[in-house]
Amino acid sequence: MTTIAIVAQKGGAGKTTLAINLAAAAERAGEVALIIDTDPQASACEWASWRKGDPPEVIDSAPPRLAAKIAQAHQQGAT
Repeated sequence: MTTIAIVAQKGGAGKTTLAINLAAAAERAGEVALIIDTDPQASACEWASWRKGDPPEVIDSAPPRLAAKIAQAHQQGAT
């Protein structure tokens, strides 16, 4: 499983947009992608709700739970 972290302190740098587009490209390439949104604004989660269940899946997580969420995603088939 490949894990990509997109991190920057500055707001408006394009982190969410980049994460969404990388995950969508991975899905189109046959992978099972998951976006874990740790941003308090939860923009990626809002984007996912507009898509009504279409992949890629987006979940939210507090940063301390990130490692556990990644492990769980791997066990459930995320590539």
